[in-house]
Amino acid sequence: MSFLSGTLLLFVAWLTWRVWKFTLSPLTRPNEPRELPYTIPFIGHAISLFMNSTAVLTKGWNKLSGDNRQPYALQAAGTFFYVISHPKHIAELSRNTQNFSFVEFSVDIVKATGMSPEGIAKTYNLDPDALDAKVDHFKHPMKDKHFEHLNRQLHTTQLSPSSQNNNLPSLDQTILSWLQNNLTIPNLHEYSLVQNDLEVNFYEFVNTVFIRAGENAFFGPALARNYPDVAHDFRIYDELHWRDLYLFPPFLAPELTAIKEKLTAQFKKYLALPKQERDKQNPSWFTPNFELALDKLEVGEQDKAVFFLMLYLATNTNTPKLLFWCLAHLLSSPATCLDKIRAEISPAFTGDELTDPSYLLTPGNCPTFEFFYLEVLRFRSHSVSARVVTADTVLPAPGSFLLRKGAKVLIPYRVFHFDETIFGKDAKFFKPERWESLPASARGVVRAFGGGKSICPGRYLAEREVKKAVALMIRRFDFEVLAEGGPGKWMPKGDDSRPGVGMMGIEKGGDFKVRVRKREVV
Repeated sequence: MSFLSGTLLLFVAWLTWRVWKFTLSPLTRPNEPRELPYTIPFIGHAISLFMNSTAVLTKGWNKLSGDNRQPYALQAAGTFFYVISHPKHIAELSRNTQNFSFVEFSVDIVKATGMSPEGIAKTYNLDPDALDAKVDHFKHPMKDKHFEHLNRQLHTTQLSPSSQNNNLPSLDQTILSWLQNNLTIPNLHEYSLVQNDLEVNFYEFVNTVFIRAGENAFFGPALARNYPDVAHDFRIYDELHWRDLYLFPPFLAPELTAIKEKLTAQFKKYLALPKQERDKQNPSWFTPNFELALDKLEVGEQDKAVFFLMLYLATNTNTPKLLFWCLAHLLSSPATCLDKIRAEISPAFTGDELTDPSYLLTPGNCPTFEFFYLEVLRFRSHSVSARVVTADTVLPAPGSFLLRKGAKVLIPYRVFHFDETIFGKDAKFFKPERWESLPASARGVVRAFGGGKSICPGRYLAEREVKKAVALMIRRFDFEVLAEGGPGKWMPKGDDSRPGVGMMGIEKGGDFKVRVRKREVV
């Protein structure tokens, strides 16, 4: 067979496959979501998702979903996804936890992060009664509980304001003390790019400082003291972690694999330190109880280190970015906006000390600040929730779409944040004042922390700490943007090209320099 005839044969085979796959086969399955066409069998949209996931999701939305918000499907490296965005379909996913499971998705993620089959068997493949017997200080009233639910219960006990304990206020106060002590010019000078002033790359600076704040809150000072590079290495991991959400095989994500292995090795060494040293000055109730639960289940040291890496991710991936965007938008807003917020927060301070933090969180005290915070959540969050279909299921009206067992389901919440029927014709612009006239129900549309049973339990702590950190920084410091031009020139573009579990980062190379000076408080 000549090269030309062989090539022609391959082309005919490919064309036959494509016509059948995307034209004829869908006609035999009219009640299933249409699949977004792709060129290379098996690979599907993996490369496109790797380059710009938002572009792929938007393409599917425009071609297959449209104004009716019908679900559509896409395939990437052998993994089949349904993408849904209709409110009634999302409500069904939240309600029907039997057929749409977050646990199976969690198992996929811990496996992708490096968990061994033995570790998964000891934590997820357990009979609920056996789990209760081993970890008898956390009872489960329902019979569908797994380690994921135990983990969530631990988080809720630590982070919920309605929990019957002092865990959240205690952690809250410890973080505030850390902020009060560390947000000073002398203590921040290590981040400076120059010797005599405090000049910083602002995104890197804000993220690193507040990753360290979260690290201290959940791991105490022992981690940073023994392994000072963890915060820096985590920033690399945080930028790459989205590839695990799409279950990219290791050969498509070698940098991610390398940094995961490095961080896991550091956490393994940290866990080998004497427990008394690790727990000393550790304000977190969660962390030692999380470790106790893993020990009760006889999880190995390597797998414990993977769990601790995931805990570090959960505590530090969103809050620093949320803080950055609050500050960046404040710096790009008219000076009158910053002056107004400074005036609103003033009663919470004595000099430059935040002596009444509850004032900042009391509804009605700081309306401009509150509207600003809500608009940052709406404008800069990029949360995507996921589930696994555990049984063939027909979604409720509108439509009667059949979702097949074994597929993954993605819910890109960001699409709701720009719904013009709720937020107005100018929804694509950053306008905090829009919240003055929006109904209270609009707040529920913003899903910066996900939704349903997988909603982030740390959302209460995030709001408290971001508002306190912003208040402290604008009270104590003046900021001078050193980039050329106005806000349109230096304001970084949010990186919405890849999915996330909350707040978006910035596009590569988009950081900007800021000079930070002590502000004289009148």
